[in-house]
Amino acid sequence: MLRVIFDTNVYGLLVKESNIGKIQVQIANDKDFIIYGARIIRDELRDTPKSVKLGKLKIRNLLLNLYDRITFGRCIEYNYDLERLALEFYVEYRTLGGIRSWKEISSDFKIVAHACMNGLDIVVSEDSRTMLSTIAIKAYKEVALRHSIRLPYFWKYEDIKNKFGF
Repeated sequence: MLRVIFDTNVYGLLVKESNIGKIQVQIANDKDFIIYGARIIRDELRDTPKSVKLGKLKIRNLLLNLYDRITFGRCIEYNYDLERLALEFYVEYRTLGGIRSWKEISSDFKIVAHACMNGLDIVVSEDSRTMLSTIAIKAYKEVALRHSIRLPYFWKYEDIKNKFGF
């Protein structure tokens, strides 16, 4: 069984798939690929403007329904240790030459901290500029080594498409 967390951008890509209803059921029912949620992700999805539509449907509602359906009952609680680890990722990131501000990158680092602190196996993201940048990955590795914590594998959206065949 793989324990997984999706970055916020993955939900946006999923709802644009033509067969999202089928995909949603497929992901939600896969007992070997369990998706976890986090308040920070749901909050980012809620920040989607209510007026933005995909066809006749409001994207915000689609995103929140998808999130709720595939993470049902599996929301990782936020705590001080997660914040501290995310900040440590950021300090290491800046030390290695990262240029993004905390405001720009904090959500990404918090999602990775959620994965590390809760023993998740995979983080899925399409964000190569921040979460999956070479410097960010190096920062995660350095901090994880210092604390003897396991770093999750990082997948791209294409890996999800291949796994579920859509």
